Amino acid sequence: MSLATITFMTGRLYDDDPLTPEERAQYEDDLIAFCDRELDLLGDIRGLDVLYAGGASLLWIEGLSQRMGDDGVLTVIEADPELVEHARHALKDADLRAPIDLVVGSVFEMPFRGGVFDLAYSAGLFHELDVRERDAKDALAELARVVRPGGRVVTDDWVDSGEEPPPADLEWEEMEAEAARGIRGAELHGIRPPEQLVALHEKHLYDVKWSISPPYPLRHLGKIMLSEPDEPAEYTALPEAARRGLLARRKALKERIRREGYGRAATLYVEGRV
Repeated sequence: MSLATITFMTGRLYDDDPLTPEERAQYEDDLIAFCDRELDLLGDIRGLDVLYAGGASLLWIEGLSQRMGDDGVLTVIEADPELVEHARHALKDADLRAPIDLVVGSVFEMPFRGGVFDLAYSAGLFHELDVRERDAKDALAELARVVRPGGRVVTDDWVDSGEEPPPADLEWEEMEAEAARGIRGAELHGIRPPEQLVALHEKHLYDVKWSISPPYPLRHLGKIMLSEPDEPAEYTALPEAARRGLLARRKALKERIRREGYGRAATLYVEGRV
């Protein structure tokens, strides 16, 4: 469950929701607080022309738009057309200030001229990048290309801060990456130590600054994760040995979540100027 895919739909009916209405309200309150914590790191972005890259979550779009105000313009680019269409429908009831332009496209090759944005921002993008054909540095270079001289590129993502044992977040993401590799041949960039993402920025940007925020607890997230199917339908596309291995890991991790709760990873905020 990444920063990029967390959603928040006001008034949405949750089919087969494992949470009670009170628990759902608490969970969503925590999601909003988490999003606010991350977006507050951007500082004053009123009136800016902002690109939100690699996500179509209403929660993040709404938070950015409110901070930008009536004089800002927010462009959102997401590779999945279905997610874009879903966001377009959901935004009809959102509390927005800055106008929104939703665009389908890849962060590796964006359909924008160079130097058109004041700020390019991504949340949870880099660990989910498929780097089979293009490296993560290419995505960062593309973000820098579309920002005007003196503007900022900012990324916010989960990191492996070296905890032992690693939080459930990291184990779950590793399983998801392994399944993606076996099912569709994807090579996800993955959650890595913070130094690697900082170094990536330093190759393309100047005046790089960064900070690590501690894991943010989301009430009832463990209950949600335990409600995930013991065997996702897409696992049937895996070779049998890989399928059995992932099922065993998934079962063991669920048992750990029952004992300990769902431990989350820290987040890394990195910004630099073009």
